[in-house]
Amino acid sequence: MTCITEPYKKKYDYLAYIDVYIKNHLLAEKNGDNNIYEIDYNFINNFTDKKFHELRKMCNIFIYLVDALFKGNKGDTLNDDYDFDYLNYWLNAQIHEIDPENICKKIFFQHLMSKVNGNQYLRKLRSSIYDIEENALNNMNSIYTLYKFYNEIKKIINGEVHNKENIINIANNCVLEYKKIKDACPPNDTHFCKALKNFKEKYEEINLCNLHLEEWKKKNLPSLTGENNERIEVCTISADAAKQELTKYPDAESIDVQGTPDINMKNITIGTTATIGVSFICFIFYRFTSFGQWVRSRISKNENSLENLGEQMNQFTLTSEYDHIDSENAAYNIAYNSL
Repeated sequence: MTCITEPYKKKYDYLAYIDVYIKNHLLAEKNGDNNIYEIDYNFINNFTDKKFHELRKMCNIFIYLVDALFKGNKGDTLNDDYDFDYLNYWLNAQIHEIDPENICKKIFFQHLMSKVNGNQYLRKLRSSIYDIEENALNNMNSIYTLYKFYNEIKKIINGEVHNKENIINIANNCVLEYKKIKDACPPNDTHFCKALKNFKEKYEEINLCNLHLEEWKKKNLPSLTGENNERIEVCTISADAAKQELTKYPDAESIDVQGTPDINMKNITIGTTATIGVSFICFIFYRFTSFGQWVRSRISKNENSLENLGEQMNQFTLTSEYDHIDSENAAYNIAYNSL
């Protein structure tokens, strides 16, 4: 189907409220499977019967989203610069994803509006819904995706999400998406180029040092271009932070003083137990095994040898004494005879 498309007319100002839009979209998506009784869904078959269920769910989410934004404004009209712009983008992006060839967004919206009874909010959107040119829509999708990632990063920094280490994975997704469009800045689309530049500045201003990440020790997120990551400044620990880190651990002296009695008692207990155990084992071997009999026989032999050796030593001692006495007598005899 040939649709009349138009360039994107706004300035991406709705991105300033993307956290509000994402939150409302998630809430509306939970009700996507619930049919709205005021809608006659048969008009979808006029466009396609193959995507009926996907388009019916999309219609439900869209109506819930419109209602949520109006109620968020306390019943006042939607903001023409932000809310209308976002809803037009959202409807274009969803229909393009479901069936990019056969459905014109503006015509589909007109049929939807005619089949919803009593919804005044949809009627206020009539002049704001149009078919966005495909290239412009693709650029808008990329910008929107980048800001979704940015929103997740900010939630981690603000403490709304506890898995802080995941921030680098999200940043790497930003890098992949940014590379797709960094060189695609159309010469006649200054609003897109400005939006891309604004995102880059916000991304690069993020300071990670207060998160104290385990894996990524640098001050900033990975470079969007994927280059020069080694030049990113490393976080420095302040004096107060360093002192706080040290207080987490006791000093060495306190560990030694407090730990010594326990260590000594353990050593004494282990030594005593080992001695008793070895003694008991030796007694069993000595008393009740063949090894013990062999030891006892060796001891008996040694005792006999010692007794024999003692007797020999005694005999030797006596012999030596007799020899000594005889030698003395001989000396006396010599002296006596010489007289």
